[in-house]
Amino acid sequence: MSLAKRKGSAHERALANKLWDMGLAVLRGCSSGGGVRKRFVPDIVAIGPGFVLVIEAKYRSEKSSIRIEGEKVEKLLEFARRARGDAYIAVKFRGYDWHFLPITDKGDIIVRPDDLSNAYTLEQLINKYMSRSLTEYLK
Repeated sequence: MSLAKRKGSAHERALANKLWDMGLAVLRGCSSGGGVRKRFVPDIVAIGPGFVLVIEAKYRSEKSSIRIEGEKVEKLLEFARRARGDAYIAVKFRGYDWHFLPITDKGDIIVRPDDLSNAYTLEQLINKYMSRSLTEYLK
């Protein structure tokens, strides 16, 4: 495994641990995205009360654009549909926190560093879903 892949995996594990520490049930896909397989496995699936987050995580040491191929986006959206969840790209640049962009459309995605100004932080994302769950519960 290359050094870049090991770094990415370490950051995925750290994100999964943060989500767990926030009270969510978390699964991290074994060799997610890699190899030939019949079923697509996302990087992280986080489950909370009344919601499922399907996450493709990307770490870069340098602030540069990140491209995700349309086929991977389509498979991520299909997994989210089957799980009745929402798909997100989680992006982390060295020295910065994770940011989350929702995925709603098929096709290639290019995430530019400036796009993260419109993204959710981890806390904002979880608060969005937890407050929605609480609102549903109180109805």
